[in-house]
Amino acid sequence: MSAYTRQAMALLFDRTAKTYDALGVDFFGAFAKELLDRVGLVPGQRVLDVGCGRGAVLFPAAERVGSGGSVLGIDLSSAMVERTTKDIEDRRLANASVSLMDAQEPTLTDADFDVVLASFVVFFLPDPVAGLRSWHRLLKAGGRMGVTTFGGDDPRWAGVREVFKPFVSPELAWTLAVRAGLFATVEGFDQVVESAGFTGVTSVERVYPVKFADPSRWITWSWSHGQRMFWELVPEDRLDTVRRAVLAELEPLREPDGSVVLAQTVRYTIAHRG
Repeated sequence: MSAYTRQAMALLFDRTAKTYDALGVDFFGAFAKELLDRVGLVPGQRVLDVGCGRGAVLFPAAERVGSGGSVLGIDLSSAMVERTTKDIEDRRLANASVSLMDAQEPTLTDADFDVVLASFVVFFLPDPVAGLRSWHRLLKAGGRMGVTTFGGDDPRWAGVREVFKPFVSPELAWTLAVRAGLFATVEGFDQVVESAGFTGVTSVERVYPVKFADPSRWITWSWSHGQRMFWELVPEDRLDTVRRAVLAELEPLREPDGSVVLAQTVRYTIAHRG
């Protein structure tokens, strides 16, 4: 992530904020529910949602901790913070708030939270271990951290990834496989979490079928979140060609009803501060 700076990442998510997780595809919300089930929130707890986006984790977490608890969401994207703050106001939630802040280096008080949550965030950080250490210091003794990361890619969609590969520079090669390096295996990632000071680290992986009405629907959706980065790497005069190439790769994957299904592997990691 040396060339792709934090500021560039923030601006990327600024551009996705309007449609992020808002196009009718059951994606981040489904994963958030299982994360919350696994971390075991209870009423009255104080929760930090790192990289909160448009609130897929924040809003159900606020419901679970109730009026006696609170959830603070932080995000590097000012557009995400602005829109999610408006959503909080519209819902008249008194136990949720959002602040503009760097996920890797939150400027927050030590030992102030019962639970820290980070859904699909840690692999975006320039130094994931430093981020994990920061989250560890924010937890009270006995507090818990819940993290989701992507697991292995659906092999049937390998052709789609290959379409974008020629446009990805060496310094961005990590984006082609988020399950690489520190994230390559469950055991390896658990050791990374332990190296940040956590104990009782456990991870499980689950595969979810994510359904898109047709291949064009996937393209529209892919512009609404981090995948947009790949589209923006394509020169404008090549976009139509790349779009046709993606559609050609997805066409053979159609189900009888015309839809396409992505088998998305998600890893849930729960850890404790002793």
